Amino acid sequence: MAVPATGMAAGCCAACDACSACGACGGCGACGACGACGACGGCGACGGCGAGVDIELTNDEAVAAYDCIKAQMEVGYAKANLMSSTGLDISSAYSGWEKYNSVPYKSYTHGGRFVNNYADAAAAKSYGDYENGGTMPAGAVLAKDSFAVTAKGTVVPGPLFVMEKMASGFNADSDDWRYTLIMPNGKVVGTTNGDGSDKVAFCIDCHIGAEVDSLLFIPEEYRN
Repeated sequence: MAVPATGMAAGCCAACDACSACGACGGCGACGACGACGACGGCGACGGCGAGVDIELTNDEAVAAYDCIKAQMEVGYAKANLMSSTGLDISSAYSGWEKYNSVPYKSYTHGGRFVNNYADAAAAKSYGDYENGGTMPAGAVLAKDSFAVTAKGTVVPGPLFVMEKMASGFNADSDDWRYTLIMPNGKVVGTTNGDGSDKVAFCIDCHIGAEVDSLLFIPEEYRN
């Protein structure tokens, strides 16, 4: 179902800043992209596998939707104060990093939400080479923000998905990646080897099958 760009944009900014279509903006409210929070595992909404209705957007509509809600997403994520192992405030800084997708695209491994891929300076050289980039250096950070569109055309923020390459020996099961899932209100659902580690185990399960350093790359048609 396509959402008309004009109708979506008109309703979007009136609703997406205050979650008017979703009620309270808590970690398990619909605006927190976790409406059915009973199952917060790999295939529950908290696990990034259940954004709800399957809405199709044109590239222009996807860009307009992201432009509408980006500032709200940044404010919410920043409340997490997620720091990297090198002292970088990931949740506040990520949107200033290089973005590698040309337009927001739908990722079914992230709940069918529309996503954008960012990489910090430490990750940039390897990540920009995609399948030829090899293993990321320790300290490299990747961030993927997300949003969804309701059946009524309202744009709502989704989680921020973060991967940081840690030093060798951090976690053999994750290829030494530390995964963190941040809800739109800044609540940290879980982080590998930290609080809620079991709630982001599905990230490892999904990424570990990748051919290159547990990295699942942007579809070629959406690469810059």
